[in-house]
Amino acid sequence: MATPRQAAVTVASGRHAEILDRTFTSFAQNPFLELHAFIIGDALPAKRLPGITYHLAPPDPGYCHPMRDLYYRRMLLLDQLEADYAVVVDNHDVLCLRPIPELPELLRGAALGACVEHVGGRYLAGQGYTSAYLNAGVTFWHIPSSRRLREEYAARGRARFRSVEDQLTLNEVVHSRYYDDLIILPCQYNYRACLAPVRFRRWPTVTHLDGVRIYHNVYCLEAARKLLPVAARATLPDLPQDPAPPPRWRQFLRKVQLRFQPHLVR
Repeated sequence: MATPRQAAVTVASGRHAEILDRTFTSFAQNPFLELHAFIIGDALPAKRLPGITYHLAPPDPGYCHPMRDLYYRRMLLLDQLEADYAVVVDNHDVLCLRPIPELPELLRGAALGACVEHVGGRYLAGQGYTSAYLNAGVTFWHIPSSRRLREEYAARGRARFRSVEDQLTLNEVVHSRYYDDLIILPCQYNYRACLAPVRFRRWPTVTHLDGVRIYHNVYCLEAARKLLPVAARATLPDLPQDPAPPPRWRQFLRKVQLRFQPHLVR
């Protein structure tokens, strides 16, 4: 069997097409990935980077907004590549911190792989609710088997303007019709947490990026670069061992202490 072709893909326009060296070229550390950038506009950027294959695509006003044009069409543009697999990433805020496994290994037979957003429980049309609301900024695709999914998603986005973003539409289509074609990946493949001291309501904040493969947070990219290289795995501290079963009063105290430690992101 021929070795499957695998690509990292982004879609950009305007200023973001000129700064792909800040983020997108980080995926070049994975030698099995071809880097492809689709540029929506009238001309390719003046600053073209070695190692990236550029493709020019004219704007499509049918999506009502330039950002929607990028978001929805990036999934359809995959069919112009002679590739079997692709990881599709946002153009300015996604950084590959460590090498990732090859895409067939990650997808394990699925058509789509994605990570749950930092607030995963959402209401949506169709299925009604999901506890696994997907982030659309980093997605992994088996291109041939996902074609129908991607076409339905783009058609739903084109049918009606509801918002600039595409994430709601992706989740409606996937969780109502294509959940059997989905594999949910660990958050290390699309890590959204802020780095301390940056904090936002309902966003997680952490102190390190050890174990993270792909980081996706526009507010902390420069801080993330300063942490490179990050360790392959996070350090899990040992728990102090009980020399004997603790008495009931100490068990109760431990439960109270645990309850007051942070668990939920608020």
